[in-house]
Amino acid sequence: MHPIVPIIMALGAILFFAGIIVQARLGAKRIKTINLRGKEYKLWQFVLMTIGSGVALIIVSVSIPKYMPYQPESAIPSIQPVISENLKYELDSILSGLEINNGPMLNAISRFQTEFQEALKQGDKNIEDLLVLEIAYRIRTDLQNQGYPENQIEREVEKIIGILKQSAQQGNKK
Repeated sequence: MHPIVPIIMALGAILFFAGIIVQARLGAKRIKTINLRGKEYKLWQFVLMTIGSGVALIIVSVSIPKYMPYQPESAIPSIQPVISENLKYELDSILSGLEINNGPMLNAISRFQTEFQEALKQGDKNIEDLLVLEIAYRIRTDLQNQGYPENQIEREVEKIIGILKQSAQQGNKK
């Protein structure tokens, strides 16, 4: 359902019931004219406008989905990274050993796997290289912040990227 439909329908219902309530209350008091914003309306005109506007808004809210289809963003299917159990275990053990298996790093790795797999399907080598550089920089930065020596950082980055590339290529074959 379009997100504006309930709002328009609620406004229509409010106008409709306001017209009925005004007719019942002022009609019982035998009031024939209403002053609204400096203009004078006869009671039947005011009631007809409010009830008519309410019904019109309800009809518009019912017809909106027919003429303006709505596709929420979450309805777009996303590709989930496919990784074998062996590679997943190896990746988890490396990340745990390096103490970088925190939420932001795992989110970055998951995003990398999804985008890298999509780039493999499209055959876009430039995007693949950029994604590898991005994740390598992210891993390198986390390891440098923890005080690892440069030679160990490079070895670990290469191991992790090798596993991620291997998992993306396996997922691409399926």
